Amino acid sequence: MSESESSDWPRPADIHSNQPVIAVDGRPVSAAAIARASSVSDEIEAEQSSTIDDAAARSNPEVAEAVKRIEALRQTIDNIDGAVIHLLAERFKATASVGVLKAGAGFAPADYKREDYQIARLQRIAIDAGLDPNIAEMYREFVVTESKKRHKRIAEAGGDPGVLDVFA
Repeated sequence: MSESESSDWPRPADIHSNQPVIAVDGRPVSAAAIARASSVSDEIEAEQSSTIDDAAARSNPEVAEAVKRIEALRQTIDNIDGAVIHLLAERFKATASVGVLKAGAGFAPADYKREDYQIARLQRIAIDAGLDPNIAEMYREFVVTESKKRHKRIAEAGGDPGVLDVFA
């Protein structure tokens, strides 16, 4: 999938654009990202208020039990999401180091042999984990595309990883 094709995967493109940024909790964030997050938050709130019927839960013990289980599962999901985001941050720190080394050695941002290896590797991992391999491929496409962009920015900055300190 090329960068110009649409995807169901969220795109953090704002950090790569020339849009003005503002500080949120001391971290620079684009106005477009904030508007999008606010819009998504409103949509989520509307969905959440219509998904679980509290009155039905109070009047029906089976529904009340289902609500408790849903809430517990959602907490688990929230915990996993937090872990995934932290792991992605660590992954991009490691790929930034790779980008610095590539820039210093004069290597191109893309490494197609590595990409081929990753495709096969992540498909095997997905299958072993009981995950649809297409989801693993969407993940791989996302991280590879973002890593290449970051490597290119590092190379254009003469090997300075500081160009990636958008959220540091």
